[in-house]
Amino acid sequence: GNMPLYEVLTTQGTLDADKREKLAAHIVKVHTGETGSPADFVQVIFPELPAGHSYTAGAVATPHIIRATIRAGRTIAVRQAIIRRLFEFYSELTGADAMEVVVAVSDIPAQWAMEGGMIMPEPTAEAEAAWFAKLKSNRDS
Repeated sequence: GNMPLYEVLTTQGTLDADKREKLAAHIVKVHTGETGSPADFVQVIFPELPAGHSYTAGAVATPHIIRATIRAGRTIAVRQAIIRRLFEFYSELTGADAMEVVVAVSDIPAQWAMEGGMIMPEPTAEAEAAWFAKLKSNRDS
Protein backbone atom coordinates (compact mmCIF):
# COMPACT_ATOMS: atom_id res chain seq x y z
CA GLY A 1 0.00 0.00 0.00
CA ASN A 2 0.81 3.67 0.06
CA MET A 3 3.66 4.82 2.29
CA PRO A 4 3.65 6.57 4.59
CA LEU A 5 0.26 5.50 5.81
CA TYR A 6 -1.32 7.42 8.68
CA GLU A 7 -4.38 5.83 10.32
CA VAL A 8 -6.47 7.98 12.65
CA LEU A 9 -8.66 5.52 14.56
CA THR A 10 -11.58 6.93 16.54
CA THR A 11 -15.11 6.13 17.68
CA GLN A 12 -17.86 7.01 15.17
CA GLY A 13 -18.78 10.68 15.31
CA THR A 14 -15.51 11.85 16.91
CA LEU A 15 -14.19 13.61 13.80
CA ASP A 16 -16.48 15.49 11.42
CA ALA A 17 -15.48 16.21 7.80
CA ASP A 18 -13.93 19.56 8.75
CA LYS A 19 -11.72 18.01 11.45
CA ARG A 20 -10.70 15.14 9.15
CA GLU A 21 -9.70 17.64 6.45
CA LYS A 22 -7.69 19.79 8.89
CA LEU A 23 -5.99 16.74 10.36
CA ALA A 24 -5.13 15.23 6.96
CA ALA A 25 -3.63 18.55 5.81
CA HIS A 26 -1.64 18.87 9.04
CA ILE A 27 -0.33 15.29 8.78
CA VAL A 28 0.92 16.01 5.24
CA LYS A 29 2.56 19.25 6.45
CA VAL A 30 4.24 17.54 9.41
CA HIS A 31 5.39 14.48 7.48
CA THR A 32 6.85 16.41 4.54
CA GLY A 33 8.33 19.07 6.84
CA GLU A 34 10.07 16.57 9.12
CA THR A 35 11.18 14.01 6.54
CA GLY A 36 11.60 16.01 3.32
CA SER A 37 9.53 13.30 1.62
CA PRO A 38 7.12 14.39 -1.15
CA ALA A 39 3.45 14.99 -0.29
CA ASP A 40 2.49 12.56 -3.10
CA PHE A 41 3.44 9.66 -0.82
CA VAL A 42 1.34 10.65 2.21
CA GLN A 43 -1.92 8.73 2.69
CA VAL A 44 -4.27 9.38 5.63
CA ILE A 45 -7.25 7.17 6.46
CA PHE A 46 -9.89 7.56 9.19
CA PRO A 47 -11.28 4.19 10.30
CA GLU A 48 -14.11 4.52 12.84
CA LEU A 49 -15.22 2.03 15.47
CA PRO A 50 -18.81 1.74 16.68
CA ALA A 51 -19.25 2.96 20.29
CA GLY A 52 -18.48 0.16 22.73
CA HIS A 53 -15.96 -1.54 20.42
CA SER A 54 -12.83 -0.31 22.20
CA TYR A 55 -11.62 -1.16 25.70
CA THR A 56 -8.77 -0.01 27.91
CA ALA A 57 -8.00 -2.06 31.04
CA GLY A 58 -11.24 -3.97 30.45
CA ALA A 59 -13.47 -0.88 30.41
CA VAL A 60 -15.18 0.71 27.40
CA ALA A 61 -12.95 3.48 26.08
CA THR A 62 -13.02 6.27 23.51
CA PRO A 63 -9.89 5.76 21.43
CA HIS A 64 -7.93 8.51 19.73
CA ILE A 65 -5.16 6.57 18.01
CA ILE A 66 -2.85 7.86 15.29
CA ARG A 67 -0.72 5.07 13.84
CA ALA A 68 1.86 5.86 11.22
CA THR A 69 3.73 3.34 9.12
CA ILE A 70 6.73 4.99 7.48
CA ARG A 71 9.76 3.82 5.55
CA ALA A 72 12.68 2.70 7.73
CA GLY A 73 15.69 4.99 7.95
CA ARG A 74 14.29 8.00 9.80
CA THR A 75 16.11 9.22 12.91
CA ILE A 76 14.62 9.06 16.40
CA ALA A 77 14.55 12.89 16.39
CA VAL A 78 12.41 12.91 13.21
CA ARG A 79 10.02 10.28 14.58
CA GLN A 80 9.64 12.06 17.91
CA ALA A 81 9.04 15.41 16.19
CA ILE A 82 6.26 13.79 14.11
CA ILE A 83 4.77 12.20 17.25
CA ARG A 84 4.87 15.42 19.32
CA ARG A 85 3.51 17.66 16.57
CA LEU A 86 0.62 15.30 15.76
CA PHE A 87 -0.20 14.73 19.44
CA GLU A 88 -0.35 18.49 20.10
CA PHE A 89 -2.40 19.29 16.98
CA TYR A 90 -4.86 16.43 17.52
CA SER A 91 -5.34 17.27 21.21
CA GLU A 92 -6.00 20.92 20.41
CA LEU A 93 -8.29 20.09 17.46
CA THR A 94 -10.45 17.62 19.37
CA GLY A 95 -10.09 18.60 23.03
CA ALA A 96 -9.45 14.91 23.72
CA ASP A 97 -8.08 13.93 27.12
CA ALA A 98 -4.30 13.52 26.78
CA MET A 99 -4.56 10.12 28.48
CA GLU A 100 -6.79 8.89 25.64
CA VAL A 101 -4.57 10.05 22.76
CA VAL A 102 -2.01 7.59 21.41
CA VAL A 103 0.40 8.46 18.60
CA ALA A 104 2.79 5.77 17.38
CA VAL A 105 5.20 5.70 14.45
CA SER A 106 6.41 2.32 13.24
CA ASP A 107 8.50 1.64 10.20
CA ILE A 108 9.07 -1.03 7.61
CA PRO A 109 11.84 -1.38 5.04
CA ALA A 110 11.00 0.45 1.82
CA GLN A 111 11.46 -2.84 -0.04
CA TRP A 112 8.45 -4.27 1.80
CA ALA A 113 5.97 -1.90 0.13
CA MET A 114 4.80 -1.27 -3.43
CA GLU A 115 3.09 1.69 -5.00
CA GLY A 116 2.31 2.35 -8.66
CA GLY A 117 3.39 -1.22 -9.40
CA MET A 118 6.95 -0.49 -8.20
CA ILE A 119 8.77 -1.34 -4.97
CA MET A 120 9.09 1.83 -2.87
CA PRO A 121 12.39 3.75 -2.96
CA GLU A 122 14.69 4.24 0.02
CA PRO A 123 13.91 7.52 1.85
CA THR A 124 16.59 9.61 0.14
CA ALA A 125 16.06 12.47 -2.31
CA GLU A 126 18.10 10.68 -5.02
CA ALA A 127 16.24 7.37 -4.70
CA GLU A 128 12.86 9.14 -4.68
CA ALA A 129 13.73 11.27 -7.74
CA ALA A 130 14.82 8.17 -9.67
CA TRP A 131 11.66 6.33 -8.55
CA PHE A 132 9.36 9.16 -9.69
CA ALA A 133 11.19 9.40 -13.04
CA LYS A 134 10.76 5.66 -13.62
CA LEU A 135 7.09 5.85 -12.53
CA LYS A 136 6.48 8.68 -14.99
CA SER A 137 8.18 6.84 -17.87
CA ASN A 138 6.13 3.72 -17.06
CA ARG A 139 2.92 5.80 -17.16
CA ASP A 140 3.91 7.53 -20.39
CA SER A 141 4.76 4.29 -22.21
